[in-house]
Amino acid sequence: MHLFYQPDHNQHTLEGEEARHCAKVLRLGPKDSIWVTDGKGKLYKASLTQVKEKQVQYTIIETLPVSTRPYKVSMAIAPTRKAERNEWMVEKMVELGVDAIHFVLTEHTHHESVRRVVNLDRLERIAVAAMKQSQQVLVPEIQIHNDFKKYLSASQQTNRFIAYVTDTDVPQHLLKQIESGNDIVVLIGPEGDFSPEEIGAAMEAGFKPVSLGETRLRTETAAVMACHSVHLAQLI
Repeated sequence: MHLFYQPDHNQHTLEGEEARHCAKVLRLGPKDSIWVTDGKGKLYKASLTQVKEKQVQYTIIETLPVSTRPYKVSMAIAPTRKAERNEWMVEKMVELGVDAIHFVLTEHTHHESVRRVVNLDRLERIAVAAMKQSQQVLVPEIQIHNDFKKYLSASQQTNRFIAYVTDTDVPQHLLKQIESGNDIVVLIGPEGDFSPEEIGAAMEAGFKPVSLGETRLRTETAAVMACHSVHLAQLI
C-alpha cells in the first residue's frame, strides 16, 4: 500500500507534491486505500474520498499499530562543504533510522557556506521522501547549532560518543561500547577533524571516544557508518 505524509493528523487532505503524486503518478481514485503518517510515529489506514491534482481528501479507517525502538538515535555532525553530500547523508541515515540530526558548527567548519550547504527546508523534504521510501513513520528533527560547547552541555543521552582520527590510544569501535536499549548520540567531525580543544571539551561533557574502523572516512560516510553501527549493536 502507498504511504503518504500529512503532519497534521486533524487535516484529512493531501496537498502539493503529495496530492500530485497520488492523483497523477499513482492515478489513485475514490475508495482506494492508502497509508498516511504524521511523521511523528503514527500510522493510519485511510480511504480516498476525492482525488484532484492539487488536493486529495480521505477518511481515516483505522489507526495501525507501529513498533517503536526502545532507544533513540541522534547524530551530531559537522556539515560538509558540499550540499549534495549533506543531502545524501541525511537520506541514508533516515533510511537506516534516526530520531534527530544536528548539524554542529566546529572550529574547522566552513562557516561562511553553512546556510548554503545546509538548507533545512530541502533537507526536511529529503527526509520525508526517505521516510516514505523506507516505509517508516518518523521524520527526524533536523537543526543547526552554531555553538559547539552549548550543544555539548545540552546533550542528555545516556550513551554519548565522539568519533575522531587518532594514531595513538585508539579507542574501541563504537559497536563494542554501546549499551543496548539506551538513547545514543554520536559526534562526527568535519574535514580536518575536531580540534584538540573540541575533543577535550566533548570528553569533559561526558562524550566517550570511539573508533569507526581502521580506514579514514569522509564525514558523510562516517555518519552513515556510525548510524548503522548503533542499530547493529542492538542485535549482537
